[in-house]
Amino acid sequence: MGVVIKQSSISAFFTYLGAAIGFVNTIILFPLFLSTEQIGLLRVIPSTAFLITSFAQLGIASTLQKFAPELKKKPEGLTQLVTFCVIVILIGFIISCAIIYLFEEPIKAYFSTNSALLSEYFLVVIVLVLILSLQSLFEVYSRLFLKTIVQNIIKEVMLRLMFSIGVSLYFLQFISFHQLVYGLIVMYSLMLMMLLGYTNYLGELKFSLKFHWIDKSLLQRMAMYSLFVMIGSGSANIVLNIDQIMISSALGLEANGVYSTVFYFAVMIELSRRVIIQITTPLVSDSLENQDMAAVEKIYKQTSINQMVVGGLCFIGLVCNLDNIFDLMSNGEVFATGKYVVYFIGLSKVMEMAFANSSPIIAMSKYYKFNVITIAILAVLMVCLNLFLIPKYGISGAAFASMLALFIFGVIKMAFIKSKFGFIPFTWNNGKLLVIGIVVLFIGSIIPKNDNSLYDLAIRSACIGVLYCVAVYGFNISKEINNGILHLKNKILG
Repeated sequence: MGVVIKQSSISAFFTYLGAAIGFVNTIILFPLFLSTEQIGLLRVIPSTAFLITSFAQLGIASTLQKFAPELKKKPEGLTQLVTFCVIVILIGFIISCAIIYLFEEPIKAYFSTNSALLSEYFLVVIVLVLILSLQSLFEVYSRLFLKTIVQNIIKEVMLRLMFSIGVSLYFLQFISFHQLVYGLIVMYSLMLMMLLGYTNYLGELKFSLKFHWIDKSLLQRMAMYSLFVMIGSGSANIVLNIDQIMISSALGLEANGVYSTVFYFAVMIELSRRVIIQITTPLVSDSLENQDMAAVEKIYKQTSINQMVVGGLCFIGLVCNLDNIFDLMSNGEVFATGKYVVYFIGLSKVMEMAFANSSPIIAMSKYYKFNVITIAILAVLMVCLNLFLIPKYGISGAAFASMLALFIFGVIKMAFIKSKFGFIPFTWNNGKLLVIGIVVLFIGSIIPKNDNSLYDLAIRSACIGVLYCVAVYGFNISKEINNGILHLKNKILG
């Protein structure tokens, strides 16, 4: 367990570093060097590829993780399994290409009116599907050896740096935009090659076509599990990417350029959630394995309040400084049309954090299939809400659809955990924190505006931070946070 927590903690640093680079790309480089249409295209191409990838890999990456402990016990079992998984991915990719070829005309027609440019670069999408499928597989493979730090560096830091370099080369006219788009293949290929190189460095990049372990029973179990995973991961990727795809089709790439840019502001709110989930999931797994439900409940409630504290502060700071951020951006008035996207998506992220680690609790229990059912329901709900709200309310409608769907999703999972385990993530402290957040949000929004946006951002953020932190500490909202502050205080004062 110590290894897992250490790996997660170090990975967290690189996750934050990558997010900082991504924020610079989103706030400074992309708006300064690219048009909103170009931003929209560069965002929707990977989103479309990710969506297809979840089905093209036939759920085999998670199957590798599931069956690796069993096959590691057999001679060359793991080597044969990873080889088998690569073959399955190649088969899945060929099947996906065949389906796309058969439906090429309807697909192009779907984007022809408002996003014809995407149709011109659909080959890039197809190539990325293969690369991302293999990337996903070898990420899982490296995690089998408890090696997550390097893959986080590659995925979170190196890829974003390559985007920074590519966009800068375009701005300096060393490459054309056409070459930049095809450069996506180069960027993601380099990411895959770095991961394969690291796996080889570990001495684990081995393949074998001697499938001694294959028998009918095992293949049936793997096939059923893969099918289940494919439905779940496919639904999850629909949830994550369908809004950009539907916006590009209905409103155009320029609208998606605005949406994907301001969407990233709100995503920054949940950054701590990814780190906390990485650390708490193994703890939840161990507690469930030992039937220690008191420990699971404790983690559930602690995760909820602590994530809500961090998410609430980030949301308030973002909302109150949104005008300053747009003022500091190139073409900020264009991106300011997405203000309500930040409100809705930001609020949805805080809600997700407040609902805590519901998904890992269910996934690590004997009720893991329920996660697949709920994520499939969420995917259908997202598509239906987007179909209804995007034509009426544009990108704000897409953001509201996400918020509403995620709220329903969170309530369903919370109710399920309550019915099966007998507890919920909320305490009276969550209610007190909600009141504190509303008060601080009101105060932060009425602070007189300074003409200097950078100065106003600094002063407003400082006031919000002090008020919020003093209130959280004074009302003892989180014992863990208060104990951490006292520990730091004692350490400083000696």
